[in-house]
Amino acid sequence: MTVQLAIWLMKIGSNILVFLSLATLTACAADTADPVATRPVSATIAEPVAELEPAELMIAGMPARLIEEPVRVAIMLPLTGDQRGLGAALLNAASMALFDAYDPRITLLPFDTGASGEGAALAAADVIAADVDVVLGPLFSDSIKAAGPLLKDAGITMIGFSSDRRVATPGQFIMGFAPEDEVRRVVSYAVRQGHSKFAALIPDGLYGERVSTALGSILEQTGSRMMAMESYPPSAAAVFEPVKRLANYDARKRARDAELRAMEAVESDVGLDIIEELEKKEVLGEVNFSAVLVPEGGQLLRTIAPLLPYYEVDPAKVKFLGTGLWNDASLLKEPPLRGAWFAAPEPEKPAAFMEKYEDIYGERPPRIATLAYDAMALVAWRIRHPVSEERFAFDALLDNKGFHGIDGLFRFKPDGTVERALAIIELDTSGFKVIEKAPQKFPRFHNYIIGPAEK
Repeated sequence: MTVQLAIWLMKIGSNILVFLSLATLTACAADTADPVATRPVSATIAEPVAELEPAELMIAGMPARLIEEPVRVAIMLPLTGDQRGLGAALLNAASMALFDAYDPRITLLPFDTGASGEGAALAAADVIAADVDVVLGPLFSDSIKAAGPLLKDAGITMIGFSSDRRVATPGQFIMGFAPEDEVRRVVSYAVRQGHSKFAALIPDGLYGERVSTALGSILEQTGSRMMAMESYPPSAAAVFEPVKRLANYDARKRARDAELRAMEAVESDVGLDIIEELEKKEVLGEVNFSAVLVPEGGQLLRTIAPLLPYYEVDPAKVKFLGTGLWNDASLLKEPPLRGAWFAAPEPEKPAAFMEKYEDIYGERPPRIATLAYDAMALVAWRIRHPVSEERFAFDALLDNKGFHGIDGLFRFKPDGTVERALAIIELDTSGFKVIEKAPQKFPRFHNYIIGPAEK
């Protein structure tokens, strides 16, 4: 443990009860690092878009009776088992937010869910017995599905870290990055840039189904067309044929070969010139789309990206589009993706958070660690409300204007899902380049108006 970390833990230790040693947990997180592009900026605690409460209710000037009132915050994470490293990283991030809030009323109580619904249900029973005010987590959808109803029956609000919208309900919120929002944002931006004919390579499974549904919806809304779509299993060896079909490679190659044979039968200088040009090409003609969505990440994306130009989908003529899975600095080294677009939070604050986390814990956190920081920071802000019963009530977390966090502007919706304001980011040789900033405000909820009125 570094001296800096030891000092930090001494400062915050009185406000955290950890069932496993933090030193042990942070060591377990070493293999979960997910590097992102870095750019030094000052990271701050999440602040609401709506105006802050009057000064007398701020912590610095809070009446003594409110300062003494304890707030017990549970955080449910996999702290043992195969996913313990990921759970430890999110616990560390929440601890950072607690330290930044520096509110002596808050006690953070970690509960181990393991990586199963059964473990989450057992942890939920312990959470209820601990008489907590609000719950952060769990992480996985199965855990939320198991623990959520128990917590809801006990009247405890939950802010989970999953992106699976199926487990969100009123009073059972989720904070994870939703591919639907990312698809709508990047495709609508592409439409505004003049693209109207799209193709997509969709992974098999639930994630792919969600992407496909969102893509169909936004194309219908914008009057755009789906020209080609192929799906593929999660295997590098299995993506070649789907990419080839998407590019209509065989038909275009047959057209080139037929044209070449026809020109070889023509005895003229013009025919010879055409033959010379055809021999330089593998196919005849272009694909019938101007943008292709590839909602993939990691090594599989690094396999797919060069296959597209290999099968004659020219990135100079076809715009490559992605989702938040592209928020990975290693992709900047992939030439076919240069100039590609994806939707994600603006990178400055997350990058600063990553640096701060690494300074404290000596390792890079997984990208989703920011979810735990923002959730804890939101809780720290909400306890400034003087009426304890209203701090974490369902309506209290539904604010039209939303809240600013490490990952930008976000708000919870009446159905328990999260809405995020996302930027459009281009992969550039120098790093992630924001080509359109995230919106600075949300429209009002349709048919459900809550929170302070717009000025």
